[in-house]
Amino acid sequence: MRPRSNFNKSLLLFLFSLNCLNGQNNGIQVLEKVMDNAMYVRDAYYRFNITSENENDLFPISGELYIKKEKYFVDTEEIDQIFDGDKLYTIIHENEEIIVSSDSNTFFNFTPKQIFNFFKDDYEIAIEETQDFYWNLIARNLIQEDLVYKIIIDSNLLSIKKIDIKNRENVILSSFLTLSYKYNLSLPSSLFKFDKNKFNNYILIEN
Repeated sequence: MRPRSNFNKSLLLFLFSLNCLNGQNNGIQVLEKVMDNAMYVRDAYYRFNITSENENDLFPISGELYIKKEKYFVDTEEIDQIFDGDKLYTIIHENEEIIVSSDSNTFFNFTPKQIFNFFKDDYEIAIEETQDFYWNLIARNLIQEDLVYKIIIDSNLLSIKKIDIKNRENVILSSFLTLSYKYNLSLPSSLFKFDKNKFNNYILIEN
C-alpha cells in the first residue's frame, strides 16, 4: 500500500502545482521557472530553426545553441555568436566581419534568460491552455498591440519548444522552433571562448 500512497501523493502534488500555474494572471512565473531551470542544469544544447514571412536573405535559418550558465554559443552557416560572459562576438561569415559588443546587442535573442528579460516588463502574459505536456502562453505587448507572441513550453523539461509571432489577423509572421534539446552535458569551456586565430582574414569591429 505504501507505493500506491506515494504515487497518489505525487499525483496530487503535480495537479496542485499545475492548478497554481493555470491560476496565474500573467504567466511570467512560468517563464521564470524556465530561466531558473536553464541556469540549474550543467550545460544545455538546442537545435533550432527560424522562419519568417518577410522577404529576407537570412531566413529561414537553422543552427545550434550551446549554453553554459550565462555563456552561450550560437552556430549557424551564416552567423555565429559567442558570449563569453563579458563580451559578445558576432561573426558574419559572408562579410568576413567580427563585431564585438555587449550582450544587449545580440542578433539572436533566444536563450532562456534573454527571453525572460524580453517579456518581463512590457508584456502581459496569460496561460492560454495546457495540452498534454505543454503550456501555451500568450504574450501581448502593452505598448505595441499589433503583435502577439505564442510561447509553447515543454512542462516536463521546462524548456521553450516554440515561439510564434503573430499579427492582429492571427497570421504567423515569424517562428522559432526548437527541433531537439539535451541537458546536463559536458561542454568544453573552449566552446565559449573567442579565438581570433580561427578567423585570420576577418575584420574586427568593436562597438
